[in-house]
Amino acid sequence: MVRRIAFLVATLCVASGTGLADNALAADRPAVPGGVYDKPYLKQTVGGTAVGGYIDHELFWNDKAKTFDQHRFIPFLFSEVSDRIHVAAEIEFEHGGNPGGDGAVKLEFATLDIAFHEAATLRAGVILSPLGRFNLIHDSPLNDLTNRPLMAREIIPTTLSESGMGLHGTLYPSESAVAGYEIYVVNGFNEATAMRLRSGRGSQSKDNNEEKSIVGRVNYSPALGLDLGGSFHVGAYDDAGEQTLSILAIDGAWNRGPVEVRGEYAMASIDGAIEDERSGYYAQAGWHFLPGVLTFPHSILTATVRLDHIDLGASDETRTTIGLNFRPIEETVIKLDYEVYDQEDASNGLILSLASYF
Repeated sequence: MVRRIAFLVATLCVASGTGLADNALAADRPAVPGGVYDKPYLKQTVGGTAVGGYIDHELFWNDKAKTFDQHRFIPFLFSEVSDRIHVAAEIEFEHGGNPGGDGAVKLEFATLDIAFHEAATLRAGVILSPLGRFNLIHDSPLNDLTNRPLMAREIIPTTLSESGMGLHGTLYPSESAVAGYEIYVVNGFNEATAMRLRSGRGSQSKDNNEEKSIVGRVNYSPALGLDLGGSFHVGAYDDAGEQTLSILAIDGAWNRGPVEVRGEYAMASIDGAIEDERSGYYAQAGWHFLPGVLTFPHSILTATVRLDHIDLGASDETRTTIGLNFRPIEETVIKLDYEVYDQEDASNGLILSLASYF
């Protein structure tokens, strides 16, 4: 375990110890790049209501399956009720969107924001939980690899959305630095958490006990290109409200010119579970090259490698992914990945996918 943590910490230290990109005015940067209020369809919106979203489609060709999957079609809605009151929502159609078959339709998030100050906005609704950086920027067009990290499935069950209320805000400690925070009181997880965290995601309509959970994150970006964050989730998960789930996570991202490095580590402590300690991490590096190829003037190629690991107590799993993708424009990407697992019965093989904002 110590060696795994050290591997991630070393990755983040390399990022923070390297020269930063040229300073940029903090006020021109969002607290969470790629977050709820930093979507392509919003950049042309001033007042009124905007509609956008993203789509992804995948071809799996591995040891277990050779199939197409219409994985996600995600409409976004955003309305500026006034300059300080906003409503935003995301509706997810998964695997064709047939709830009676193998698809699903769900409300990914739906929030009402009332801004008293840039540093203090009241938020209520189905909240995209700020537990870890990846949960906030999980959109397929944003990410260079098709599958999400193992940690972001089994330790922080992305996409994690929870019903609750709280505050978020952005601060500017200096001319070039941005700091952000989010803190919410939410319904929390349910009793299935003891078996699998992903199965324990709670109800958006009612709490299974009378105890509330608290989730929060703080992040700090001293200059353009470097972002560090820490987050937590704590609260009772069982019906009696006597057993506590605690999740802690740290994350970091750095980019300079064509090079990008990111990583995240999370650990969960689950009272009353047979396997009461679970953890995971990923470390990822990418290189952007050959801009403006194939007649697309704003295109870019990216080579990416990622190492994933999860330790679930009774079992652990490691995955290595290498990928090459082509973006004809920033919002659209074609990805080709090759995954290798350390398990004998795992799905080693290729994934070809397409994703785009609209």
